[in-house]
Amino acid sequence: MLQTKDLIWTLFFLGTAVSLQVDIVPSQGEISVGESKFFLCQVAGEAKDKDISWFSPNGEKLTPNQQRISVVWNDDSSSTLTIYNADIDDAGIYKCVVTGEDGSESEATVNVKIFQKLMFKNAPTPQEFREGEDAVIVCDVVSSLPPTIIWKHKGRDVILKKDVRFIVLSNNYLQIRNIKKTDEGTYRCEGRILARGEINFKDIQVIVNVPPTVQARQSIVNATANLGQSVTLVCDAEGFPEPTMSWTKDGDLIENEEDEKYVFSDDSSELTIRRVDKNDEAEYVCIAENKAGEQDASIHLKVFAKPKITYVENQTAMELEEQVTLTCEASGDPIPSITWRTSTRNISSEEKASWTRPEKQEV
Repeated sequence: MLQTKDLIWTLFFLGTAVSLQVDIVPSQGEISVGESKFFLCQVAGEAKDKDISWFSPNGEKLTPNQQRISVVWNDDSSSTLTIYNADIDDAGIYKCVVTGEDGSESEATVNVKIFQKLMFKNAPTPQEFREGEDAVIVCDVVSSLPPTIIWKHKGRDVILKKDVRFIVLSNNYLQIRNIKKTDEGTYRCEGRILARGEINFKDIQVIVNVPPTVQARQSIVNATANLGQSVTLVCDAEGFPEPTMSWTKDGDLIENEEDEKYVFSDDSSELTIRRVDKNDEAEYVCIAENKAGEQDASIHLKVFAKPKITYVENQTAMELEEQVTLTCEASGDPIPSITWRTSTRNISSEEKASWTRPEKQEV
C-alpha cells in the first residue's frame, strides 16, 4: 500500500525533472544582408542527458555542420546557431528546444530580422557631360526601407542654393539644366534611414567637357614661290579636354611625309609648308576636336610666282631696214607686265608703237 511519504517524494522528483531554464543570447537579432551572426542557446538545470535542438522559422529541424546556417553542440548545456552571409529569406523566428531524458521540453525563441543596409548599386564616378546640356547625375541606392536622398555640393545641400537649374528627380537622380563649366566638381549622394539612424554616402566626380573653339590667325596667307621659302599657318584652339588638331588641304588629310614637306608643331596648332611652290596654293582647314565636339577654321594660301622670262629672241638688223620685231615672253602669278628699255632708258608703249625706220633718202 502506497504511503503518503512515498507520494510526496515521487511528486518532488517529477517536479525537478522539468525545471529547465532556456535562454538565447542575444535575445534579439538584426543582421544586414551579407553579414554573419551567431546565437547561443544556454540551458540551466540539473537534468542529465539533455538534447538541444534548433528549428528554423518554417519548423524544420536544423542539422549540424551545414554550410550557411550551422548548428554546433558545445556541451551538455549549450548549443550555437550561426547564420553566415545572411539573406533576406533567412529572417524569422528561430527556436531552441531542450528535451529532458523523461521527454519534457523547454524552449526559447529569437526573432531574427534581416535588413538591407544602405548601399550604392549604380553610382559611377566620374560622370561626364557636355557643357550646355541637361545633365542627370545617376545615383541608385538600395535598402530595406526607402531612404531619403540628399545631394550636396561643396558641403551644401544643392536645394539650398536656390538655383532653379538644380532639380532632384522622382528617382532621386540630380538634374542640372544647362550645365556649365563652373558646375564641375564633387557631388555627394547621401542616403538616410531615420528608423535605424543609418547614413551612407557616395562622392561622385562631375566633369563638364567644353566643345572646342578654333580661330585662324589669318584667313588669307600670301607666299612667294620659287624661292624655296617656308610658310607657317597657325590656328588657336580652346576647349576641355584640350582639343587635338588636324589639317586638311582641299579636303584631304595632311600627314607627315618622309620628305618633310609638312611639319607640325607639338600640339599641331601650327602647320609649316616647306619649299613652297605653286602646287601648294589651296584652302587649308584646321580641325579642333575633343569628346564634346569639333570645330574648324579655313585659311587660303595664295602663292605668287616670281616673274620669269621664258623666251627672248635676239635679232640682227641691217641699218636701212624699216622695222625689226623683238619678242619677249614671261611667266608669273599674277601675270607680269613687260617693260622694254635700251641701255640708257625705258621705252614707252607709245614709242614702241611708232618706232620705225625712216624712209630711204636718195642722194
